Amino acid sequence: MVEPKFFETIAPAYDFLTRLFMGGTYESMRKRMLNEDTSHMDILDLCCGTGYICNTIEARRIVGLDQSDAMLARNAKVKRENKTLIKGNAYQMDFKPEEFDRVYNSSASHEFKLFSRLIQKSYEILKPGGKLIIFDIYQPKNPILSFFMNTFVRYVVERGIMFVHTKDEWRKMLQDAGFIIEELDVVRGLYIFARVRKPE
Repeated sequence: MVEPKFFETIAPAYDFLTRLFMGGTYESMRKRMLNEDTSHMDILDLCCGTGYICNTIEARRIVGLDQSDAMLARNAKVKRENKTLIKGNAYQMDFKPEEFDRVYNSSASHEFKLFSRLIQKSYEILKPGGKLIIFDIYQPKNPILSFFMNTFVRYVVERGIMFVHTKDEWRKMLQDAGFIIEELDVVRGLYIFARVRKPE
């Protein structure tokens, strides 16, 4: 997992860098992630950063979890009465079983060597019928895109700390946790989008 001090350093430029990192999908993917009525739901924005999800989504209750003080400080500039920000390590998140209707994770899974643990924990804290929605880079099969991912992205963008998975590996992690896959799509050859549901 990337050290918090890295995010303390880049927090002022994080939103700009994320727009570049998402390769023109910044607005379109957020619309896709939030394409339902969640106004009556309790949601967790896991690794919430500066608020890409939790400062836009409509929900009864919004919880944002992140390990960086600087990122949370920028997130907190957007005041919402139903939003609570928590500083914490995602591996050690401590929520009640079946507490949330939705868990979102955007552009963060590649920072965790054992992201499968977060998938399993998300399953536990979701209500029956609840959903986990993920968007991030992945490991392409295309040799040219794979070379780009494992050279420029890995060493220039991510400073050598990056854990990416193929589409098949994503499918296995999600199904092994017990989720029913509703969507698992490759986006623009470099990104993966997943929407999965906990059985009723």
